[in-house]
Formats: sequence, structure tokens, C-alpha cells
Amino acid sequence: MINVEDYVERQMRRRGMEIAYARMLPVVVRRITDSTGKVLNNSIDFDAYNQYWFLVNAYELPVGTRITSDTNVLLLEAHTNDTMEEFWGKIKIQLPDSFTGSLCQALFYQVIPK
Repeated sequence: MINVEDYVERQMRRRGMEIAYARMLPVVVRRITDSTGKVLNNSIDFDAYNQYWFLVNAYELPVGTRITSDTNVLLLEAHTNDTMEEFWGKIKIQLPDSFTGSLCQALFYQVIPK
């Protein structure tokens, strides 16, 4: 498994950037259905401009989850814990239609550079 703090620090150093602030930040995606079971909402989107968001728990998200941003598109096709994807800009997390739960949590390491 990747050490998140070391990995992010190396990535930022390669870009010549210093970290002003960093934290783990969970993002909860709700699946909302109507009384007939039709899915009304299974996604969330938010702004993450001038920040870097590193997905920490891809292996816990349902297969078929799609995360898109201004800089990256990730479609989770298999569970793995040896990669770390980076996002920034407008981020959208969309659960697959096959997801039947009501909540899903994506865990990110949020970095704000100096």
C-alpha cells in the first residue's frame, strides 16, 4: 500500500511546489430513489480549484464508480490499492447503476499549495 503523505509530498516537490495545508477529507455520495425505486440522484460534484485531491480509497468504492475532473477521468473497473489518482478543478463522483446502497464514501487527501 502507498504511504499517502510521502507520495503526495514527492509529487508536489517534483512540481516545485510547497504544501501549505493538507488533510484527509471524506466525500459522501448519496443514492436517492423515489418510492418506485427509480434512482433520482447517485452523484455529487464540487469545486476543487487551486487544490489537489488524491483519491485514497479507490479499493473501497463500488466497481463502476466514475470520478471526473478538469484533469482526470477514472472509471473503476477493478479494486486495487497500489495506485493513487489525482484530481483538481470541477470534480464529479458518480456511483454505478448497479450500486444498491444508500451511501458511499470516497476518501481524499486534499492538498492546498503555497
